[in-house]
Amino acid sequence: MADELDNIEEFEAKDTSNKLPVGWLILFWGLIAWGIIYFAAYTPAISGWSQAKAFEESTEKQTR
Repeated sequence: MADELDNIEEFEAKDTSNKLPVGWLILFWGLIAWGIIYFAAYTPAISGWSQAKAFEESTEKQTR
């Protein structure tokens, strides 16, 4: 076992050259895109959306 780890270049090239599955990469980039869209949609400084404003709009619809 110790003889196998003596040459660190071979160890790094052999055991760390694995690639991520495609599904994980899609999930990773999809979550980043979702986070950016969510941030843009629900940040009051960017979109103007607020919980109080949404509540007022929904109560106005119910009273009409």
